[in-house]
Amino acid sequence: MSNFPSVENLGSGHLSPEALMMFEQFARIGNSVDGQAFQRVREADEAQRIDVSGNDIYIGVAIPNTPEGDLAWKIKLINTVNPISIKWADGSTLYNKSWTNRTSYTYL
Repeated sequence: MSNFPSVENLGSGHLSPEALMMFEQFARIGNSVDGQAFQRVREADEAQRIDVSGNDIYIGVAIPNTPEGDLAWKIKLINTVNPISIKWADGSTLYNKSWTNRTSYTYL
């Protein structure tokens, strides 16, 4: 017996049948014997930059070989003063910032 809802029982707020099929095909779904995945999905490599400036730690990620000046970075700021805070450049978690300009963004 499966723990997944049947396609017929997918209601509002649940995955569509297509999304469920994609999840079952590509996600890590364990078997009942040892919990290992039937199919493993390789995580995409990401370029990562870290800059420590006083109490601030800037962390940027992008696809490999992305120039630091391209608007293709996702940047967060961790402020280590108690209480610790984590904020995103202009409040965005999208890959739409420049690592070069990390200190000029407003972190929300």
